[in-house]
Amino acid sequence: MKYAAININFDSLSEAYGFPRKYNDPSFTRIANRFLEIADKFGFNYSIYVIGKDLEKESNRAEVKRWFDAGHEIGNHSWSHPLNLGSLPRATILDEVRRSHVAIEETIGEPPRGFIAPGWSTSRALKDVLLALDYEYDTSDFPSFLMYPSLLKMAWNHLGDRRFFKIFKRRDYLVSLLGSRKPVEHRGAEGSLMLMPLPTTKARIACWHTTAFVFGWRRHEQILFSCLRDLPYFYYLVHPADLVEANDLDPCRKCHLERVGGSLDHKMELFERSLARIVESGRKLVTMRELALRAREDLSK
Repeated sequence: MKYAAININFDSLSEAYGFPRKYNDPSFTRIANRFLEIADKFGFNYSIYVIGKDLEKESNRAEVKRWFDAGHEIGNHSWSHPLNLGSLPRATILDEVRRSHVAIEETIGEPPRGFIAPGWSTSRALKDVLLALDYEYDTSDFPSFLMYPSLLKMAWNHLGDRRFFKIFKRRDYLVSLLGSRKPVEHRGAEGSLMLMPLPTTKARIACWHTTAFVFGWRRHEQILFSCLRDLPYFYYLVHPADLVEANDLDPCRKCHLERVGGSLDHKMELFERSLARIVESGRKLVTMRELALRAREDLSK
């Protein structure tokens, strides 16, 4: 039996707008409900990585608790979503991870065990912080050359934004060329952390839902098939923007997120088609925590 996980990097509209205090973010209500309806249809639980600062709002906390109670895994996506997280001083990285860690634990009643860095900005310092906080796995490695055009596109989207100059301040450029495509253990004095890199083909073409928008369905389907055929541990990464429609946006605020336009019906169909291909491959859908645990068990044999 092979397995797959479906992960949501919960990059909220609130984060995109700079966390306005009085903003009622539809990411946590009607946008999230679209994802949940699809999960119910296919019978699986997501692994959802939330931004800690979003949990300052009680209504958001209530929704995240509802997701957890329904069986979805809640992971950590940092406190304030700095796009250069891995390059920050260790004390700042620790603060970003720990503040979100505490907020999540207070929300769902148990600590998160999985992490993904904003923009996949990783470093050894970040991995050591995760080890110190007893994390079981990290999905921040992006072992694909597509990181470089992705950064350029991210920078273009952030023109005029205060975060623009942080995008290229990274310490992990070689990961995209030389990083492992397979799960590996990062060891330290506190134990070991499973590193679960973003799925890529043998040619290091990354596979996540964004490629369906960038390359079109036919090419995306080929990438998806290649990863499902070759990788023993596969997960599929989506973002709230993948199911956003124009009516979800605040017309008075600038939004740097991609894929926020277009037909919602088409977006729903595209996501469901991708999920259908994953299920048709014979894989059982599990949470990312379970997938990482299975990878750890196999590595220990």
